[in-house]
Amino acid sequence: MSKAREVNKEINEYLRELHLPAIRGCFEEKARQAERETLGYEHYLLELVERECQQRRDHRITRLLQASKLPLEKTMDNFDRKLLPVKAARQVKALLDGTFLDRRENVLAFGNPGSGKTHLLSALGQELIRQGRRVAFSTCVRLVQDLLRAKKDLRLSRAIKKLAYYEALV
Repeated sequence: MSKAREVNKEINEYLRELHLPAIRGCFEEKARQAERETLGYEHYLLELVERECQQRRDHRITRLLQASKLPLEKTMDNFDRKLLPVKAARQVKALLDGTFLDRRENVLAFGNPGSGKTHLLSALGQELIRQGRRVAFSTCVRLVQDLLRAKKDLRLSRAIKKLAYYEALV
């Protein structure tokens, strides 16, 4: 076995032990690229670490989206913002930055049935998750039923703690 293969095998074992799957998947390719382009060690390491961080961010967003129970088909891309009054459109734009969560402010949406409240709030929740925020979705009826069931089973404090984990409840 060549020296390079031995070294690569050893690196692979260390990366597996350190739980760095993105780096493990691309370090050889990036090493060859760095050698071809005569890049320094710092640049090579920067690319590897950036890839690992991006993959971790992507996996975290995927996990948060699944845990949120948001209807994933209701996104900002397929929401017609032209249907919103001008004032509401400005408010939505302000909500997208997520600072209202830092201030612990409530947001209430009112409107006729079928006017897009759930769609808009689901889309807002997804955008907040993409910023790394923890969001949960529930209908009001289901939330009340879950809390009543938890109270009956003497698990109310645990259910409330679970809800407190989220930064936003839609």
